[in-house]
Amino acid sequence: MSVANHLRLRDLLAVLADSDRDFVVIGSSALAIQGWDVRPSDLDLIVSPDEVPRICDLLGIKEAHGVWAQDGEAQRVEFETKWGPMDLYLGVSGDLTYELVARDAVAVVVGPDELAVKVGSLAHVRDMRAAVGRTPVPADAVRPAEKIGAMRVIAIDGPAGAGKSTVTRAVARTLGFTYLDTGAMYRSVTLAVLDEQADTDDMERIAEIANSIEIDFEGETVKVGGRDVTAMIRSPEVTKATPHIAAYPEVRSAMVKRQRHLFEHGGYVAEGRDTGTVVAPEAPLKVFLTATPEERAKRRSLETGEPKEDVLAAIEERDRLDSVRELSALKAAEDAVVLDTTGRSIDDVVAEIVDLARDRGIV
Repeated sequence: MSVANHLRLRDLLAVLADSDRDFVVIGSSALAIQGWDVRPSDLDLIVSPDEVPRICDLLGIKEAHGVWAQDGEAQRVEFETKWGPMDLYLGVSGDLTYELVARDAVAVVVGPDELAVKVGSLAHVRDMRAAVGRTPVPADAVRPAEKIGAMRVIAIDGPAGAGKSTVTRAVARTLGFTYLDTGAMYRSVTLAVLDEQADTDDMERIAEIANSIEIDFEGETVKVGGRDVTAMIRSPEVTKATPHIAAYPEVRSAMVKRQRHLFEHGGYVAEGRDTGTVVAPEAPLKVFLTATPEERAKRRSLETGEPKEDVLAAIEERDRLDSVRELSALKAAEDAVVLDTTGRSIDDVVAEIVDLARDRGIV
């Protein structure tokens, strides 16, 4: 078997994740996956003992060829694979068990096929490194928000009913950042089109309005040309016309350009459908909120009073359309943290995002 001269981290993770093996990424590998500027020399995983032979079989390596090592309270077995070196930790410290690490880990999307892997928290990364006698964080590691030119933006995307608006507002308030509802920007353009009584099929005129409109955010207040339009953009007329106006590529291009301009002057917590994939792919923290269709339908039903069955059918159809649309398809960014809000309180989800923001140096 040929052995790689360097670690092909994503390739190795893709093979492991696609096989549905049970593992959590820890150590420098976890930092790299979450956007830190650090080059891991090997892939560090913590696994339950019965996963070792299963992972060996998957990767085509012999368990007997592994080298066992003990550093303090950390026990691991080291392997060489065709993707590079890999260390499987069976124990790290007296209190840091596999079950504990797995419980507190977050799912992060890696690779073009949106494979999600569980990544240990920063606290566990530090504990693991300390257990093997290393400094808590590699000396050359740079947090995502501390890279040269990094923006102070948290991008939160996800399907309807996942809790984006509520969570985004709460995170912004907690951090003292500006809440940016990208959907409000498209609503603002629609309001301007309706106010001018422009033909909603006149693409050129609508593009002119989109490129000239002045949209600003102050806390949770939306202003167009200095006028507070927060309530007006939620009117039935605007709500009905917005999907048609927002579908124009010229409008979307103008809004993306304006959002990027705003982000240059951070800090923002922004919600949308493609904030982390299109608008701000360099954001130091990208979160994809999700929940089961049933959970999302229940929430929307409580908000609107519509029958849950009708809401569920509408959500499932919208999910289908969102996933196949050519423009701004709904999907998680390649390095997004995926948070399932099913059965979780808003405070719990907000606290996790705030902790992630602090870990990455955004605040």
